[in-house]
Formats: sequence, structure tokens, C-alpha cells
Amino acid sequence: MRYSRFFWLATAFVALVIVAAGSWYAFSPRLAIAALSNWDADPEELLSLYNRQDVRAAFERQMLPQVDTYQPPYTKDAVLDAMSDPRAVRMFVNEPYGEWQFAAAAGLPADFPDGESAGPMPRMMETTDSWSFDWSGLNTIVATPSGRNEASGNSYRFERDGLSWRLVAIELTVAIR
Repeated sequence: MRYSRFFWLATAFVALVIVAAGSWYAFSPRLAIAALSNWDADPEELLSLYNRQDVRAAFERQMLPQVDTYQPPYTKDAVLDAMSDPRAVRMFVNEPYGEWQFAAAAGLPADFPDGESAGPMPRMMETTDSWSFDWSGLNTIVATPSGRNEASGNSYRFERDGLSWRLVAIELTVAIR
């Protein structure tokens, strides 16, 4: 009787540990996304959440050849430095559908209100709390927003760094021009 109770307690404890470890493993990428999108975090804090050189290299792979011809001050290196800045990475994560990032290059839409609006301000950014995760082995995961059915959003590749996850690439929905 005494061994039977010990066996059940030990089994329950082991099951609890397995459930806790599995939950941590499954939800930790969500914690990384939440930390990267935190508006109150200092840029220096954000640097510990992503690999700046890897993110910069991923952006460079997505650039069109014309970017190499840009004149100062908007050279290829300046664009890559700006895009891999912690504040920019936070914006890429907060607005994963890629609609604001290149708005300056395209200009304002013709129907953009030029006066004071009578109603609420039109939404310029669309954020999401809904993410889908595609696992590639045990140490790599790709997160994509899943809040819109009609449009795809940027993809965010995370790799395990010890007990946490670090962002290593952002794949945009449009080429960098």
C-alpha cells in the first residue's frame, strides 16, 4: 500500500514536470514575440532578443539590385542599418503585414485625408495577436501572423538560444527597393 501511494505520487510529479516543460517549450516563441513588440522596452533591451547581424543579412538577401546604386545618405548600408535597428525591428513585429514599412517610398494614397477628420482617425497600422508557428526541428521556428485570411504577413524565423528564442530573420512580403 505504501509503495503504491509513492508510485502514484512520483508518477503525478513526473507528469506535471513533463506538462510544464512542454508548455514552456510550446509557448516560449510567443513570449519572444511579446517581448520584441513591447513598446515600453528600451532599444538596448531589444538587442538581446534578436541577432542584429543575421537580421541585417536576411534583409540584404531581399534587396533588389537597384539598392546598390543609391546615393548618400541613403546607401545600401544606411538602409540596412536603419532596418535592423531595434526600433525598426519592433515595428516590423508590431505591424507584421508590411503596409507601413515602405509607405514613404510609395507616397501617400490619393484618398488620404488632408484635413481634420470628423470621425476617428483611420487605422494606419494593423497589428495582430494571432500567430501561427511552423517548427523546423527542435531549435528553429517560423512565426507568421494569422489574423487576416486575405493577406499574408511577414515571416519571423527564431532560433533557440539556450532556454530562450532569438529572432534571426524577417522575411518581408515585398522586396526591398
